[in-house]
Amino acid sequence: MLNYENDPLLLENQTANFLISKKKDDLLFLDKNKGILNIFSAFVKMNDFVKKDKIVQPLQTTLYAKISKDLADELNKRCNSTKQVRGLISNYTKKRTNCNVDKWFKLKVFPLIFLRIISKDVNELSRWVLEIDYLTDYLNKSRFYVPKKIDDLLDNKLIYFVGCSVGDGHIDKAGKRWILVDGSSDNRRLEQSRDFIYNLASLLKNYIKTYTISEHKTKYVLNVNNKSLCRFLNFFFSLPYGAKKNVTLKVPLILSYSRNNLEKYFWRGMFDTDGSAVQNHSVDLCSSDKNILKECTDFLKKLSINPKVSMIGVRVNNSDLKTFSHVGFAHPRKQIEFLSSLKQGPKFKVSRIIPGMEKKISSDLYKIHEFLRVDNSNNRIRINATEIRRSNLTFDDVKEIIKNNFGYEFKITSKNLHYFKSKKVASFLRSRFIYEPAWKAIEEEEEDQLLISWNDVWRKC
Repeated sequence: MLNYENDPLLLENQTANFLISKKKDDLLFLDKNKGILNIFSAFVKMNDFVKKDKIVQPLQTTLYAKISKDLADELNKRCNSTKQVRGLISNYTKKRTNCNVDKWFKLKVFPLIFLRIISKDVNELSRWVLEIDYLTDYLNKSRFYVPKKIDDLLDNKLIYFVGCSVGDGHIDKAGKRWILVDGSSDNRRLEQSRDFIYNLASLLKNYIKTYTISEHKTKYVLNVNNKSLCRFLNFFFSLPYGAKKNVTLKVPLILSYSRNNLEKYFWRGMFDTDGSAVQNHSVDLCSSDKNILKECTDFLKKLSINPKVSMIGVRVNNSDLKTFSHVGFAHPRKQIEFLSSLKQGPKFKVSRIIPGMEKKISSDLYKIHEFLRVDNSNNRIRINATEIRRSNLTFDDVKEIIKNNFGYEFKITSKNLHYFKSKKVASFLRSRFIYEPAWKAIEEEEEDQLLISWNDVWRKC
């Protein structure tokens, strides 16, 4: 007989990331076509049946479902008596119960475990999931309008919200409260934090109806007391309970089921919370989690961005800012700061080979041409030390190539600036390379287009 100890759908702390990585992703769905989400495993946990104290009963800790009238009528026809229902519940929970079955049918609110027990098989349970209106607690106070299909789950706004949650969001250790804080000591910037928090709250309206926003001297706090939301974020997107420092943060693997490019929305949320558009014309993401920094680096490289990586963060340099606009920001303050850099344009030039000159450049010179900058006025050839450090070459390698090709040795003038002067060498390089801005500064029309693209997470359907 089915009970909580032998139920194959009842999991402990496994999340979607774990199940997918272990090739057990069938547990994420209730149907063979992998279209209907496994609501039972997501919201009913083994912990619900572990005796915590003498008062709390399994039916008080597990979650309930508000169902359609048609399904309620179907369940009513299948149940012979209240005694039968209580017996089934007692057998499953291994604990005697005096549950108010009549109230369940009157309100059309049933424990998820009852739907599991009374269903003939998983296929029938998958059909019943589609008849769920919302999830709630045993007192029927909280509401969570749960996505029931994978296509509903893979929504750009929801994925953006998840990115924000992985960044600055937090689920308490008990798994009952989600919270996110944003603020500034500057009054103008604080107003922008307020706009961000209220915008973020608007994304929750499709899933919950109750939340609070509290205003403090230097911050705004978005707070949601909803056990269903917490379990939802934990199971499908692997958001941890409690302190993030105790876990490894990862991009939700469930994004792999999307036919659209949703990963940029996750990272937009991450950069909106843990990121910044800094004054020296770069974009930073800071985190103490090494894995999330690695995954961020991998994502940026797929966009042809070569970021600078440190122990505490990832930096998108000035030369790649235009490319990063594919991700962008939805946070009002960071939008303004990032757009300011894009409108000013790049801080330096890059070298590109003149078409047709490829064969007139030695292979070793080709290796270092991106490091060379030729001044127009004084025939000075500068070597960008920062670019060298981002490559697989060393200073000695570059020095040797320049010496072999031109017979010159460059001088060290500062931490990141090395150079030599030669009219002959400068003319040679100008005849083979174009020195131009790394990207073109945006104008008003492009700015408007970017804002439309970045703000699509706030757009009402």
